Amino acid sequence: MDYPSKLTIGNNVSIGAYDRIALVYSVVIEDDVLMAAFVHITDHSHGYEDVSLPICKQPIIHKGPIIIKKGSWLAFGCHILSGVTIGEHSVVAVNSVVTKDVPPYSVVAGNPARIVKQYDFEKKKWVRML
Repeated sequence: MDYPSKLTIGNNVSIGAYDRIALVYSVVIEDDVLMAAFVHITDHSHGYEDVSLPICKQPIIHKGPIIIKKGSWLAFGCHILSGVTIGEHSVVAVNSVVTKDVPPYSVVAGNPARIVKQYDFEKKKWVRML
């Protein structure tokens, strides 16, 4: 099957050892993104609706492009899944699994990842969200 795979990588992007970007549609990594080692980014997954077929013969599932906005940091071993946008200057913590959009200036952690801190521009400091 033919897929319109398109990978866009901005300027000053640091890709760590053993990082994996698996795409069949679209992944955009904007400028100044830092990726630690063993980061996994995938814009698709395998369907498993038809129990009479092996999973490898089922259609690809795609929830939308992945966009990693400028100045973000993807820490060691995190996973970014289909249809997710990581907001600018955000951090994805070690081993986190991101299944939903991350707002700008946020820190997310866990599986599934949730917001643990956000920058408050009025107070000019990071605020814990727990």
